[in-house]
Amino acid sequence: MKQRVAKCTAMVLAATVVCSGVLPADMQAAKKPSLTTKQCQVTVGKTVKLNTKNVAKKTKVTFRYNKMAKKTVTLKWNKKKKQILVRGKRAGKATVQVRFKKGRRTWKYNCKIQVAKKKTAVTPSAAPEKPTQAPTSVPVTTAPAASPSASAQPTGTPAPTPVPTPVPVCSPLPDYEAEYEDDNMPVKDIYQDYFMVGAALNGSSLSTMALNHKGMAGILKKHFNSTVLSNLMKPEHLLDEQATKNSADGMPVCKFDTCDSALKFCQENGIKMRGHTLLWHNQTPEWFFHVDYDVNKDLVDAATMEARMESYIRQVITHCQAGFPGVIYTWDVVNECVCVDDNSYVVTSGGWKLRSQTKSDNDFAHDSYVPNYWYATMGESYVEKAFMYARKYADPGVTLVYNDYNVFMTEKMENIYKMVAELKSKGLIDGIGLQPTVGMRWPELNSDKEGSFKTCLETYAKLGLELQVTELSFKLTIKPEDIDEEALQKQADRYEEFMQLLVDEDSDNGGPCNITSVTVFGICDDYPLYTDNHQNLYLWDKNCVPKPCFYSYIKPGLDLMASPAPVETGSIEQQ
Repeated sequence: MKQRVAKCTAMVLAATVVCSGVLPADMQAAKKPSLTTKQCQVTVGKTVKLNTKNVAKKTKVTFRYNKMAKKTVTLKWNKKKKQILVRGKRAGKATVQVRFKKGRRTWKYNCKIQVAKKKTAVTPSAAPEKPTQAPTSVPVTTAPAASPSASAQPTGTPAPTPVPTPVPVCSPLPDYEAEYEDDNMPVKDIYQDYFMVGAALNGSSLSTMALNHKGMAGILKKHFNSTVLSNLMKPEHLLDEQATKNSADGMPVCKFDTCDSALKFCQENGIKMRGHTLLWHNQTPEWFFHVDYDVNKDLVDAATMEARMESYIRQVITHCQAGFPGVIYTWDVVNECVCVDDNSYVVTSGGWKLRSQTKSDNDFAHDSYVPNYWYATMGESYVEKAFMYARKYADPGVTLVYNDYNVFMTEKMENIYKMVAELKSKGLIDGIGLQPTVGMRWPELNSDKEGSFKTCLETYAKLGLELQVTELSFKLTIKPEDIDEEALQKQADRYEEFMQLLVDEDSDNGGPCNITSVTVFGICDDYPLYTDNHQNLYLWDKNCVPKPCFYSYIKPGLDLMASPAPVETGSIEQQ
């Protein structure tokens, strides 16, 4: 009997639809609002129209951006024509979530937008202006002591631009295979509303760079929207010693074979890169600071070194921008120049402690003190001038950052704060790179106590600049054979606490900190491209299997996604 009643009901309903041509309310709901396309292209300064369908009256249309998308595009709803107006702001890629809400139902679509550079007419450029006081092939030098007591002061205006030095043409770049699959949501999607997420490409040479490993290349491609070369973009890899010694204008010559293939991979796969690093007291060859680039001769004078600095910064930045536009989104302009170690610093005119020499630091230890050759040749002004020249050559929208370790330790934090505030007052800096250098037990992370990482974040946030977590890891320092499930879970708990702190403090979640990127400083443990390498500090094991800390790393983001969405303001209601 019940079957006959159901059959009759279905027949009556079908007849009603055929005769009236009107769908019942519950069937009309099946016509959900949507986009006619989920991707579009637009030029900077131009607007394109994105069509929709099935948008009923009283449907609210809103847009949700992550930080990078806000800088790249603007979307507006035209309620009369039922179109979305997409305007390009800055060249790059963006993903914006379009939301249609009617009553209690919400439909969400991710729209991928490519913003192209504005086309300009090409006009012949004027010949570069020659320096008014060009350095000779054998400059007259005044060799300062390794730790001079007097510091040269900034001039406030850039020195004349040196004559451009031809860059050697590189051989064809290799293509890297990426092979990796898992069932997890990409990490970049989990945190897209808060900050970019990255993993560093480790390796001490082009042949050992992480992209040579299919699994690590695949992990980067699937899970991350940012990366950094941990070694291969540092001056010791980019400066060509022989070509520099033979250069006609006396300026340095750069080569880019160690970084171009990674830049190409990023460009092809929609991954941004942090430029690391332009100036550092380490991994910059000593010959770069001497007369005729000869370590047996004196150090050059300040004017000559400044010309070399500008030439180097110009070559590196313009090469990356011209060959791989939009890939580099931030530069670590100066790395680790603040120092509070005994016998290793001078107090600058701004009252902060500048590294003058080094016995040991976060990366290297020496038998005796080694000068900071940037300071030895140029005095304290080298820091400001580095940012000045980086600002001169970097494209608009590319951020300039100071990067350092032990950033949560009170004395060092106070000195970094003073230096960054000084640079900010001159419009030369956009952010701070925070190397956590945190351990499994120390410091406290989510605590209001002095020396905690939470206090560190909230202190730097007062400067009103971007905060980028640049070299994150939690290292298990026990022997490989002693690592068990309990140890791995402790590591996982530490990762979760740290990521929870970041999302709690991030301004996109109502916190005080403008956190724009978080980078784990590697991909796999026991680095697969080295032999007999044992380390346990990253999110995947040597076989590219996610560790417990991977799931803890993404948990705060997944929890936020599962929580009720905040009420959005500024929605446009179609009448």
